[in-house]
Amino acid sequence: MIIVASLAFSQTAIAQPNPDNAHTDLEFRLGGGVLNGTSLDNDEGVPRTIKMTAQIFADRLFPVTTIGDGVVEIGPYVKGALLDGVSVPLVAGGVILGYRFGNYEILVNGGLAYATERIGENTSDGSVHPGQTKQTYDLGLSLRYDIDQYFISAGYQHNSNGSHFDINFIPEKGSNPGYDNLFVGVGIRF
Repeated sequence: MIIVASLAFSQTAIAQPNPDNAHTDLEFRLGGGVLNGTSLDNDEGVPRTIKMTAQIFADRLFPVTTIGDGVVEIGPYVKGALLDGVSVPLVAGGVILGYRFGNYEILVNGGLAYATERIGENTSDGSVHPGQTKQTYDLGLSLRYDIDQYFISAGYQHNSNGSHFDINFIPEKGSNPGYDNLFVGVGIRF
């Protein structure tokens, strides 16, 4: 569904009068991630240890329309990440929506992700927690600042299966505390 939506939006954007403004971004991100970081009550009793994360993030954005002094953009994105102390690989992809004004760009992304392991399932004290499911939603918000063809960024990402909002697309996997990540990045625009 996400891929079909990306293609549909991309085709609409390509039909705009000036597709030369479309651009591809490639970004390297480092950050800190924590299991169950957004839950105040921590029902699962998951230890909240902040661990390093690393990501390669790529997107292709097409201008759609102007609003005020800025341009609305949309397109597909893909991400490869190492979570939980850079030990758990994750791949993700979906749709990204941006608003570019001056040297700034605000981005919101949403898609699906798959990790090779359940993060936080086993802890050092021997407890077994439900942990992160392998299949999750991939949500993000970031701000970029352009410096010529390069940019710096900062943002927030969240992965969970949506069980707390009753949008769990794989209900047999059970509850999911989610994985939260703050990052900074550097990138290049083509």
